[in-house]
Amino acid sequence: MNYLVLGLGFVATHVAEFLSNYGNVTVTYRNLNPVKEIYMDLLKEKHVNIIKLDPLIDDIGKYIAQSDTIINLIGEISGSEEALRRANVEVPRLLSKTISEINPNATLIHLSGLPGVTGNNVKPETSHCEGINPITLFEKTKCEGERVLKNNAKFNLAILRPSLIYGKYGAHIQFITMYRFAKMGFVPSLGFRFSVISANALSRIIKNLSEAKPKFTYFYVTECEPIRIDVFFEIMAKTLGKGYIKVPIPKFLAKAYLPSDIRNLLKYDGTTFDCSKAKEFAGDLKFDEKEVEENAKFLQYLDKNRILIPT
Repeated sequence: MNYLVLGLGFVATHVAEFLSNYGNVTVTYRNLNPVKEIYMDLLKEKHVNIIKLDPLIDDIGKYIAQSDTIINLIGEISGSEEALRRANVEVPRLLSKTISEINPNATLIHLSGLPGVTGNNVKPETSHCEGINPITLFEKTKCEGERVLKNNAKFNLAILRPSLIYGKYGAHIQFITMYRFAKMGFVPSLGFRFSVISANALSRIIKNLSEAKPKFTYFYVTECEPIRIDVFFEIMAKTLGKGYIKVPIPKFLAKAYLPSDIRNLLKYDGTTFDCSKAKEFAGDLKFDEKEVEENAKFLQYLDKNRILIPT
């Protein structure tokens, strides 16, 4: 099996590392920073091929032609409208056109995002992208990117909507913020509960979807039970060998002072999603404390090397 993974970040590192056990993996990147250079070194040890490529500028066709499965992990959470549309809409548009023309027998697995629906046991809408109400620019562009793929694809397509993804290589601002609090021995008791998914479980889902080759499917990718966000702080503090104190923080205060990328998640506090399809492709979907422990160690390594920067 030949896998093409688009985008080099913490999720791509987990996915590519996992898939390297089952076939040939190529990962693309547009730019590097010190953390992504570490990701690249880790993947090279697994004999993953790493190439510098911007799909909207460079020739991606020759790589698509050689691939059985293309995994699109390119996406932007925040930034200008131009940046979000470029990553979340124009890249899917290009992939839809190129795969349809060059390799229609391939499977595209596209990582999308939560479209703004909240509630209890939220299920995918019966008719794709109908009856939902995306509010933020991220939600709107992700939904538009999904529509572009669904309406134009002439290949096997799976659209995944993950909840909060965690894993040992996580260096998003959420996890760096948790690490910094844990390092000080301070655990804010926030009262938030989120649906989450480990990058390892996501990797299993991607591998099994690649083999299943679905004509078209879209579903939420989440563990079956939400987790208290405080647990991440607690596990990290214990892993770092810190005694910690828990300090209750009112939700209104947290919403005012948390980083914007985290505040945007707060609307999903208490929301649960249908996990049946994710469980079908991943098997066990229990919360993985070990991954949070390893994440604390990874962030500590970055910290000691003075490269603790969000990716």
